[in-house]
Amino acid sequence: MGSALHGGANRCMIQRAAACRGANGGLLRHGLIRVLALFILLLSTGSPSRAATAAAKPARPLGPYTSARSCGTCHDAIHKSWADSPHARAATNPAYLEALRRIVESTAEGKAAREACVWCHSPSTILTGDLEMQQAISREGITCDFCHTVAEVDLQKVPPFDLKPGQVKRGPFEYAGRIQGHATAYSPLHKSSPLLCASCHEYKNANGVLVLSNYSEWKEGPYPARGVSCQDCHMSLVPGTAARNSPSKAGLRVINLHRLVGGSAISQLARGLDLKIESAVSEGGSAEVIVVVTNAAAGHFVPGGLATKSLVLAVGAETADGKLEYRQERVYRRELKDEKGVVLESVADQFLKAASIGSDSRIGPMESRRERFTVPVPTGARAIVARLEYRDGSDIRNAAPTTSLITETRHPLAAR
Repeated sequence: MGSALHGGANRCMIQRAAACRGANGGLLRHGLIRVLALFILLLSTGSPSRAATAAAKPARPLGPYTSARSCGTCHDAIHKSWADSPHARAATNPAYLEALRRIVESTAEGKAAREACVWCHSPSTILTGDLEMQQAISREGITCDFCHTVAEVDLQKVPPFDLKPGQVKRGPFEYAGRIQGHATAYSPLHKSSPLLCASCHEYKNANGVLVLSNYSEWKEGPYPARGVSCQDCHMSLVPGTAARNSPSKAGLRVINLHRLVGGSAISQLARGLDLKIESAVSEGGSAEVIVVVTNAAAGHFVPGGLATKSLVLAVGAETADGKLEYRQERVYRRELKDEKGVVLESVADQFLKAASIGSDSRIGPMESRRERFTVPVPTGARAIVARLEYRDGSDIRNAAPTTSLITETRHPLAAR
């Protein structure tokens, strides 16, 4: 079960629930989704005054991990950005908690199912064992100190992380030795390795079905050869400093965006997709319309992630009063089916019951789709309108999927 969705610009939280049957019938942990945040703290601080040092001194952690709030005493800009991210809410989002409840109750092996979910949404529990998320650090979701003490990732291991909690914090830039508060280490994994993301955003269930395939889609696409990784799009560099009073010799005045804008965020979809009306020829009360949709910037198929999400191309005629009439749609989505061939609509069913991939009409990296429509044109119609919409059925608390407008374009019609 991936991170649950949330509102605003970051509607990208994926909900995941995974349970994998082993040779003895028990749920294996192999391949369990591990939602790993890409929190790249640019580890650098200066030498604050004694008063500032006393005020900013992190509290001693009770367990292996330091709280995000403690990190934020120095890394305030990064903490503020992370606190507004899907990863910060991964363990407390109501949609996720409801999905977790249903997942655990749907199987006789509830503890293993809970572990599968919680290890993703609160990966500090891998070491703390706090699967009920009673500890404050667990409720921080994918928190700073977990990510910045991951030394390596091996997708063949369970769990896939080489965890080294302690005073050495790993990040994408090189700093010399120990700085105020902790030591630092340069980490190529954090700088650009897709494995940091693949450990969570790739999942094959017990039936061998890729329920999540973002990593495979990226790997098989054009971007690896161009040196473009997950972090380039989802943790882009923005103006800022890693910490208060960062040493000038570091020469860095940029930080990675820790808001972790995901593939379900409308702003991210708008940036990655191009929409144009190639032609619209009116004749005899209708218009022959050709619309082109291009996945211009997403490194994976669109929509990515869960099969509960669809990209919808809607085309129609805009009337004099601004209404869209004679709406027609093309829907781009992936279908997962159970062993009886029934399309699975809920997150829980997709992870637990998917036995095959039915169809996949999503748009691949750098791919264009050229769609034709015949649209009736009523008297007084002002334009042919094409819209791209994002339809998301991941939140099982909703009676119907939510729909959001990504972008639209129009072709004016001559007055009739």
